[in-house]
Parts: sequence; C-alpha cells; structure tokens
Amino acid sequence: MAEKIKDENIGEVIIAPFDVYLDEKSNAVQPDLTIVLNENLNIIGEDGSIHGVPDLLIEVLSQGNEANDTVKKFALYERFGVKEYWIIEPTMKLASGFTLVDGRYKKLKEETGIIRSPLLKAIFNF
Repeated sequence: MAEKIKDENIGEVIIAPFDVYLDEKSNAVQPDLTIVLNENLNIIGEDGSIHGVPDLLIEVLSQGNEANDTVKKFALYERFGVKEYWIIEPTMKLASGFTLVDGRYKKLKEETGIIRSPLLKAIFNF
C-alpha cells in the first residue's frame, strides 16, 4: 500500500505509533495506519503528529480491545469525517471497509486479505 501511494505520489502513509489530533480538544487517537492525500498534507506536523482529519485510517483489531475500534473509534471517525475507514481482523485477515456518504459510513464489501479502496481507486492484498 505504502509503495503504491509513494510511487503514484498521491499522499503520505504513516504507520503507528504516532498521534492524530482530530481536533485540538480531547479527540486524539493512535491508528495503526494513516493515509493523508497530497491536498491535505498540511495537517502533518513537523514532529510527525497529525492535526486534523486524515483521509483514510486503518485499525488492526487487538484481542480484548475490539470495541474500541469497532464502536468508539468508528463513531469518532464518522463524526469527524474520515473519508474511508478500514478495520482488519488479523486472525481471519478479514477487511471491513466503510466510506463516508452524506456524513455517515456506508459499509463496503468485506473481503479476506484484500482492501478495495474506492478513495484511492486501488486494491491492496495483505
């Protein structure tokens, strides 16, 4: 994924750990993978932190903390307008994607080992 985005020069891929401040209040998160498209690169700070809403976020579920990614972060990302959000279940390699439509997430097709990103117009195998 990172190679394609770099090769096509469409944005930056940032891998955890790093902070994403969706606003300057108390809405800071640490997603597993973040993509910021070129037109929004100004949200990346000199220290590598992000101050604003990234274009695409990916969370890999961790045992015992699934509700944080599937409920809490889902609602937070939807509320702040993250254009595309992917949740990866690592054991089954199940990718569940969501795209923002009229301020609400619409579920994309779930697939095993594949992310089909409408935002990036690309398919990524993992």
